[in-house]
Amino acid sequence: MKKHQVLFFVLILLLLQASAMPGLTEERPKLRIVTTIYPLTEIVKGIAGDRGEVFQLIPTGAEVHDFQLRPSDVAQLRQADLLVAVGPALEPWLPKIEAALGGKIRRQVYFFDELKKQGFPGLVEQDPHLWLDLKADELLAGALLNQLAELDPEGRLYYSERGQKLQAEISALDREFQEQLMNCRSNLFIVAGHQAFGYLARRYHLQLVSLVGANPEARPGLKKIQEIIELIKKEKVRAIFYESSVTPYYARTIAEETGVELYPLSTGVHLRPEEIKNKVGFLTLMRKNLETIKKALECPRRKE
Repeated sequence: MKKHQVLFFVLILLLLQASAMPGLTEERPKLRIVTTIYPLTEIVKGIAGDRGEVFQLIPTGAEVHDFQLRPSDVAQLRQADLLVAVGPALEPWLPKIEAALGGKIRRQVYFFDELKKQGFPGLVEQDPHLWLDLKADELLAGALLNQLAELDPEGRLYYSERGQKLQAEISALDREFQEQLMNCRSNLFIVAGHQAFGYLARRYHLQLVSLVGANPEARPGLKKIQEIIELIKKEKVRAIFYESSVTPYYARTIAEETGVELYPLSTGVHLRPEEIKNKVGFLTLMRKNLETIKKALECPRRKE
């Protein structure tokens, strides 16, 4: 028998022996994690890496408040090791799902409940837009790090390293917001839409004025629009904001009356088609928001 044939049979024998040894060829099952919105997905993926398989319930291009669960979504939830959501203020169907599944999900992390548990200041029961406060995101990352390590003890060091790195990135961006939004020409933060940016405004000491409250379905009355117009004229406001994922109908109406510039801001949840195509990350969207706010509010203050 030729030498290369002998080597070939030896190799085959070794492979067969290896395949018979328990644990050597079996792949480690990935943690099955279900999230509801894009910012949560990004935070989870940042920590779980290739040890987790993440399924996002609400498509990034869909409107969160119009979302309805499909049978395939329920199937994903039944198989999940971990569900990560904001809470019933954003996902009102959560209690019904919990009841229907009857404890089939091993773990749940609800952003609002986690912050409440940690004594996070400034929580507003009716305002679910927690992810727009970067300090809150940093705390959530820490909580998820611990949950993943408990579900998958072998990956504890892996989750710890990735989680701490992500927390450092979030903390650095938080500092950028704090430092770069100081000494602006104006801290009057007018949003011609619903009050999605309340947590962002409180975190960075901006005076938020919005046309309606936290409910995106609400419509402003003519009186409220007129109040905003008068405030803009009185305070000599030069810029107002609108949510980038919606048509700025009211913003344009106000701009026509006042001559202000319009600036889009992302909530980080409902992305535009080009953002989805380019796979723009959540922290990248937040950094873009920072640059937009700086430009609009003239930070730092320019000499008149």
